Amino acid sequence: MSVLIQDGRRGGHLSWAVQALTAGVADGVIISPFHTPWVAVPRHRAGATVAAAVTQAGGEALFDPSTHARLLPGSDDLVHYDTWQLWGPSGVGLDSDTRRLEHLERVFARQAEIATVALAPTLTLDSPLGQPAEYAFRTAQLAGGFDRACWQTLAGRRSFWRSGSDLDAYVGQLASLRAPCWLLTVVNDVVADNVPDLVDTDAFAGLLRTVHSLSQRSRVIICHADYAGVPAVAAGASDVGAGWDRGMRFFDPRSFQVTTGGPQIPASYVTQGGLSAVLRRDAGDAVTRLLGDTAATALRGGSMPANDTAERSHHLRQLSDLVQRVDAHGPARDARVRELRATYEQAIAEFGGLLARLPATTLHESSRRRWLDQPYAALQAYAAAEGLW
Repeated sequence: MSVLIQDGRRGGHLSWAVQALTAGVADGVIISPFHTPWVAVPRHRAGATVAAAVTQAGGEALFDPSTHARLLPGSDDLVHYDTWQLWGPSGVGLDSDTRRLEHLERVFARQAEIATVALAPTLTLDSPLGQPAEYAFRTAQLAGGFDRACWQTLAGRRSFWRSGSDLDAYVGQLASLRAPCWLLTVVNDVVADNVPDLVDTDAFAGLLRTVHSLSQRSRVIICHADYAGVPAVAAGASDVGAGWDRGMRFFDPRSFQVTTGGPQIPASYVTQGGLSAVLRRDAGDAVTRLLGDTAATALRGGSMPANDTAERSHHLRQLSDLVQRVDAHGPARDARVRELRATYEQAIAEFGGLLARLPATTLHESSRRRWLDQPYAALQAYAAAEGLW
């Protein structure tokens, strides 16, 4: 596997996803009840139709109940979500066995009806200690009681992933459930732009450590991650969730709120595969003028996308190629880490050369920090602690 397309709010989402699957630049789609309705409505196909179209295109269809998003304060964009009827008479929440069982029964029933794997819900955690963590673990336990082969989810804010030995102990409990697959999500409080934010090295090193642990016996998918998820692939993950809008590449709470007024569509950008970065089109044009067509094409990983439609495919191909290059080393984590380390170090050098020759108004050092320096630091912190650096 490699890249899974996260669900999106735009009307053309299914067509674009099928095109990506057919072109071989993505391997599946993660359906969300927030963005795909149970029954068809204008501009949005029914969940069963979406799952069938993905499968027919040769992709893997997953239905994430997105309970960790539903239970966030302010999640009120429920027009599609409520059509799935995922909650029982006891109400919304995972704070009692009655509510948990009612929710699990309905989630697993809907997944069976659209022919997707049983994938258990969870809630967003701030800490591996306390009642919410107990509720999440109990939900996972009950889900395993319903279906021993069910997949599991784990979602947390940076404080959760940063919690050191407490995190490790909690993950050890989760690993004892022996789920075939785990879907992990870093829940952001705010997503200010379309650039990764891995400044919290300890948190992302904790995420990578969790991936390392769970991937020893389970498949691991990093949701809403895009390029920021590639260090997790070095730690043992097999797939990253990605896409073209902000709410697909990052877990953005505003994607589940009515007040956003629609998907956060970025300005025109072009992915630079050799930099493991996505730059504004004007910066990409400046790089082409500086380096010339041949060198710029090599750095970009292909010809300049003519429009945003072509950029969608170009971006997924560059990301997919990188994920597959790292994942090709199989279970040898030292080789996976070496592969990504070499990629980052070469990209950092290339980026430095561009920064020295282009004005700061065109390309700023902050772009290198966020696309390369921060992921590199997280990878180094994890790998050094594991003796892999």
